[in-house]
Amino acid sequence: MVLETKDWIMMLSPVVVAIGIVVSTFHIKKQMRMTYNLYMREKSLSYSLYSNQHLRDARLKIEKEFGPLFSIKEAISMKDLKDKVAQDSELLASIMTILAHWENMALAINSGIADNEVCRDMVSNTLIQHLRVFYNFIEERREKNPRIYLNLVNLSRKWQDELGQTTGVNYNPILRG
Repeated sequence: MVLETKDWIMMLSPVVVAIGIVVSTFHIKKQMRMTYNLYMREKSLSYSLYSNQHLRDARLKIEKEFGPLFSIKEAISMKDLKDKVAQDSELLASIMTILAHWENMALAINSGIADNEVCRDMVSNTLIQHLRVFYNFIEERREKNPRIYLNLVNLSRKWQDELGQTTGVNYNPILRG
């Protein structure tokens, strides 16, 4: 028995439809992944300290009081920090704003909301330096609440490892006097 053309078409139609569905599904899945990756990168970019005026103001306030943070080689002592805060009541809020911003970014990375690689490439040196400079402040707060800044500290150590820097910053002991 020889099949006619219309019989062949009738037999192949479901196969062609199935192939079309598979190809469409593949393309839709690929597009969804690309959209998700774009969202992750955009979310990551929002963690720049220049992303909003409030963060820019906080950073400027801190650098006005302490000078450029990248020129500071050791953790600021709690005495110096408290003296500066006594002179400028907004300084404490600025420090806490910046550290809370970094903690939120670290939590977003841990939760898969922000992309680790994009954030690391964009802000790792700044985050690590902020942790280094305000280490005594962070540790004093962590003595009262060990969970505070936990994501930030862990992310800083992780990035230092990934960047080939020393494992964990070798911070000086807390200077209280």
